[in-house]
Amino acid sequence: MNCKLLLLVTIFFALANTGDAKRFESVSIAHDGVNLNARIQFPDGAGPFQVVIVVPGSGPNDKDGTILMQGGNIHCLYPGLEGETLKPYLGLSEALSDSGYAVLTYDKVEYTNPNVSPITFHKLWLPVESIIAYVKTRGDIDKDNIILLGHSEGSGIVPYAGRKDASVKAVISLAGPRQPLDTILAYQLLAFERTCNGDTNAAKTQGAQVLAYFHDVRTGNYSSSTPAAFGVSAAVWADYLHVMDSVSINYNLCGTRKLFIGLGDDINVPVGTQYARFQQEVPSADFYLVPALNHYLTTANNPQTSQVLTDTIVYWLRKNVFPVAINNVEEGDFFTVNLSPTDVTVSAASSIDNAYLTNAAGAVVRKEAVNKNSYHLNLQGLATGIYYLRVSAQNKVKTINIPVQ
Repeated sequence: MNCKLLLLVTIFFALANTGDAKRFESVSIAHDGVNLNARIQFPDGAGPFQVVIVVPGSGPNDKDGTILMQGGNIHCLYPGLEGETLKPYLGLSEALSDSGYAVLTYDKVEYTNPNVSPITFHKLWLPVESIIAYVKTRGDIDKDNIILLGHSEGSGIVPYAGRKDASVKAVISLAGPRQPLDTILAYQLLAFERTCNGDTNAAKTQGAQVLAYFHDVRTGNYSSSTPAAFGVSAAVWADYLHVMDSVSINYNLCGTRKLFIGLGDDINVPVGTQYARFQQEVPSADFYLVPALNHYLTTANNPQTSQVLTDTIVYWLRKNVFPVAINNVEEGDFFTVNLSPTDVTVSAASSIDNAYLTNAAGAVVRKEAVNKNSYHLNLQGLATGIYYLRVSAQNKVKTINIPVQ
């Protein structure tokens, strides 16, 4: 379904909250000569789980996206949050894992290695490719059902990575810019000074310098002696622009389900221009606009990641990205599963002994002695939530992760 616009004003979707996620795992992932410090937050239950990889925005972000709201122009741009510590990626992880998804977040290369050298586009901006390769090695992850969620600058990375890997089944743009980096930077410099009654003339000068530098890079008017910008050489910026300037093209070439979420009070990436252009240029995507949220996924006075936002993401995922049944035994085709939104049928090479249906909290919802080679489960009438169907035959066990809407 292609929804041109879904405006979510005060609707809280009735999504089952499966309780506090209890399991974290810290992992180290090799990437272009450095190690990425990452964390996977797992939901309750047996898995394998669909995984959401959070691709962060610009700057040296840690795995939580930690932002200390003090100093600079915070007092005028975010007065209701001054003095707070925001952790938007931790908030996403907790909400999505509570809803049955494994969530991987990571420290950016420049956070862990501030003096990293040499800098390349792949090393600095494409850790997600190494992360995708890593999660495919894990038995507790549904390796054929990977979801990429990009925030801010990260939203320009996810379609590029997603179009190159068939295991990626959905890409989500959260507060993502359509305009090029230099245009956004020039806008921010001036808009922030205007809002805070600062030096707009200096901001215009700085903005013009940014635009001129990146114009030269785009037109090839640079050399090895061209000064670096923000610690990155002109040649690497050329690689960056080659990918990021084509963000809409990459979304259209990405053969997955696509979701764009705009945030109504976003002053960093103004929703009016960015959102409208994506709607025109990526017609196959779904679009949700969540009002009253800033760029850091909170309201003006509450430092917690918005539940309206996380419910919106879960609602869309459950409607559009149905999990592939994964066998947690390695006996080839011993079990066969046919999975649909309304029912599940499991067949086995020998008689199935028992079938157990549990909810995400581990409570047994249904238990049946089967004693035949096929078992059918009707999902109608079950409350919304994540369920696990376990069937056993000849001392082999298969678990199917089932979301019920």
